Amino acid sequence: MNKSVIALIVVAAAAGGGLYYANMQAENAIKQQVEQANQSYRDLAGTGEMPSISLSYSDVSANVLTSSYSISGLEVSIAELGKIATVERITAKGIKPQSLADKGSMQMVGAKATPAILQMLPPQTAEFVESLALHSDYSYEYKDNGELLFRQDMRINDEFSLNYNFTLAQMQQFWQYAKEISAKSAEEQQALVNSPEYIEQMLAKLVSGALSNGAVVIENKGFIERVLAMTSQQGQTPDFKTVQGMALMNISMLEPLPQQMKDSLTTFVQQPEKLRLDFGFKQPLKFEEVQSGAIVEELGSPEEMIEFANIKLTAN
Repeated sequence: MNKSVIALIVVAAAAGGGLYYANMQAENAIKQQVEQANQSYRDLAGTGEMPSISLSYSDVSANVLTSSYSISGLEVSIAELGKIATVERITAKGIKPQSLADKGSMQMVGAKATPAILQMLPPQTAEFVESLALHSDYSYEYKDNGELLFRQDMRINDEFSLNYNFTLAQMQQFWQYAKEISAKSAEEQQALVNSPEYIEQMLAKLVSGALSNGAVVIENKGFIERVLAMTSQQGQTPDFKTVQGMALMNISMLEPLPQQMKDSLTTFVQQPEKLRLDFGFKQPLKFEEVQSGAIVEELGSPEEMIEFANIKLTAN
């Protein structure tokens, strides 16, 4: 065999072995993080701050080349009740050990309640909850100009979804603080999060930023109707038509709202399919002004706030 071919085989084998080892190390790191989370739950349960929660899983996989990691068959248990929830799979991308990537995402597939929870509910409610599976997609991106983009999409079966996206500005201080925390070991991070200074420090960095624009979208494919049908059968709420009538009456009484927004709300209530709210400030709204209340004093009326934020509401 040609020596160059042999050399290529040796290099490929070495690279493959190195990748396998790196993936295995990454998988072990995830397992350690789950165990550290369980230990922190045990510590909190020991002080009476929360119930005795524990996490378990059936499989962990990692691919360091794509910075992709997943946990399959996740189970959440409480000592007094046993297994209360299961998650088919959680996948994360852009995660790096003791580092914070400028771009990342996480996907959760198939979160469901277990029989331990269902048996605590009335039969009709239990049957309804058993039919539900929650899914979620989350992503973020930090840019060199200090913008931080968030997006999340939460879905219940294929019947209902709530998704939002926000663009934050001037987030350099917050991002630098987040990177410093990420550089710490898992034990150091846990100690910091449990300290009384953590929230104060985090908020101090957050208020240095601002909100630029965003959108919130609700999509309904019969889920709202199904919920009201179930709750009305149990006498907990009026039926769908009655709730519709009450909602339409309330909309007509919302005097501060522009007519266009009232019309959109009316359309959605009459035919609940899709409702979208968009906003965008001419100049980013500083969180410091919100915290101090200065922006409320400056604008005053709801009409001025709607115009200032350039809020738009559309339906279906």
